[in-house]
Amino acid sequence: MKAIIFILSSLTIFMVCSCGNSELSLSKEEMKGIVESRNAQLAECFKSSDAERLSLMYSDSAKLSPNGSNFVYGRDSIKAFWAEDFKSSKVIEMNTDVITIDGNIEVIYETGLASSKIMYKDSLYNVTVKYINVWRKQPNGSYLLDIDFWNKPK
Repeated sequence: MKAIIFILSSLTIFMVCSCGNSELSLSKEEMKGIVESRNAQLAECFKSSDAERLSLMYSDSAKLSPNGSNFVYGRDSIKAFWAEDFKSSKVIEMNTDVITIDGNIEVIYETGLASSKIMYKDSLYNVTVKYINVWRKQPNGSYLLDIDFWNKPK
């Protein structure tokens, strides 16, 4: 009888713990769907050169690490960074290729390659960068960039 009570108690605890964890997890496919959707929105912001709209893709305390530049901290500073960049360049096309993805319902970690066609001083450049994005879930359920890091691939 003690063995049956122990087994039933163990199963109950296992089921309760399993149910609780399912609320805190996302499948890789769900994570990829979220970041691909957010990356498509990022591309639209870049193509429209809309620093205001682009800045709203970042959390208030976001960190930006552009290739060859200092860190940029916070949404307002990131907005100013992109507004300055958009004065001299125009993104014509932007595509992302998610290579790895991991995380949970609160934070999604993404690595990948981004390829862009950029108009700069009347010349068209094809640019590819490798990147790491960290998307943090917000109280309203949306995911915003908390860390945006990129540099040139080898």
